[in-house]
Amino acid sequence: MGRSVSSTCLALLATAAVAGCGGSGDGSGAGGTGGTPTTNIGTPGTGPYQPLAVGAAWSYHVNDQGVVYDKASSVEAMEDIGGSKAGISGYKVRETVKDAIQLTWYQVTDSGVVRHHDQMQDTGGQLLSDEWYDPFLRRTDETTDHLKAGATWVESYTNTKTTTTKPTATISHQETWTTEATDESITVPAGTFTALKITRTDPTDSQTKTQWFVRGVGKVREQTGAGHIEELTSYQVPGQ
Repeated sequence: MGRSVSSTCLALLATAAVAGCGGSGDGSGAGGTGGTPTTNIGTPGTGPYQPLAVGAAWSYHVNDQGVVYDKASSVEAMEDIGGSKAGISGYKVRETVKDAIQLTWYQVTDSGVVRHHDQMQDTGGQLLSDEWYDPFLRRTDETTDHLKAGATWVESYTNTKTTTTKPTATISHQETWTTEATDESITVPAGTFTALKITRTDPTDSQTKTQWFVRGVGKVREQTGAGHIEELTSYQVPGQ
């Protein structure tokens, strides 16, 4: 859901009021590669831009420079993040990406959702990489001043990553965030929605990412550069 461990993936977000940013999802859509109708659970237009609750789940159809596949994310637990973030409670999200499993720990704060820790495993549970973010990698920003079209700001953080094939490395990042729109209509396989559109540019890895978030649903679309697109096919957000 968001960036992968090596770039971005996984992942989810939190609450504030924006005039005109309600959702218009039709409540049903095409899930999976076969286009099988599914019933979506959630309330578009109500609640945080990334609702996090144990049992929530999202499915995406991905086209990565012509390589097409589906990925699924689900919230497994609320637990202590541990390690250097011991004492902080976070939501543990499991994401299946082709032949790997990514585990990500997110924290809900007053200003949105932030990401603290990633692990990548193979399908047999073998650890492939371990990554920590300091102070965090922001997922969503629901600060009032940032929920206005044209708002721009910088998010600074470091990531420390260890893999099975390379020594531990720490890299500093400065992402420039821009709010492109707060009420853009967008249609994806899961339905038609009114979305918050955010673009993030990181010169460290020469990456520009645009994401569309819907209150009560989460991320509905993501485009990284010109060659990677993810679109929501189905979702389940309990407890709203």
